Amino acid sequence: MDPIGERVLWFVLGLLAGWGSIGLVAALRRRRAPQPSRPELHAPPQPAPAAPVEEHWVDDYPHAPGVARLIDVSAARAAGFNMKHAEDLTIIEGIGPKIEDLLRANGVAGLMQLAQLNEQELLDLLDRGGPNFRYANPSSWAQQAALAVQNRWGELKQLQRELLQQ
Repeated sequence: MDPIGERVLWFVLGLLAGWGSIGLVAALRRRRAPQPSRPELHAPPQPAPAAPVEEHWVDDYPHAPGVARLIDVSAARAAGFNMKHAEDLTIIEGIGPKIEDLLRANGVAGLMQLAQLNEQELLDLLDRGGPNFRYANPSSWAQQAALAVQNRWGELKQLQRELLQQ
C-alpha cells in the first residue's frame, strides 16, 4: 500500500474510533441520568419534611394541671440536667439505668407514666425486680416526674438538693 493510502486508512479508522467512543460515552450518560422528555409532566421537588415534634401529654396525673405540655429538653440541659431524650427517667433522683430498665419493662414508658404512679405501685414494681432493688426509695419519684413534665426545672433541682441532704 502506498503511503498516502495508508494515511487515509488510518485517518478513517481514527474517525470511526472517535465516533464510536463518543457514542459509547453518550449511551453511558443516558443510562446513568435519564433526562425527562417533557419536564412539565414531572412534579416539582417537594421540600423535606420537618423533624417530628415529640408531644408529651400530662392530662391525668396527680401533681400537674390538666394542660398539654412538651418536655423541653434544652431547658432541662440548661438547668443542669443531663437528659439524653425527652423520656429519660434517670434525671429523677434515685433512678439509675437499671431501675429505668425495670420500669420500662413494667410499662412505665416515660415521665408522664411515672408521675401517675403512687408510692405503693412503685414499691410493687421494685419488688418484682428482685432483691437488688429493695433499697430504692420511690417516695418522691412521681412528684419529681410531675415537675419535669411541667418543665419546672428549677423547682425540680431544688427538690433534688433537699432529697440529697436528707
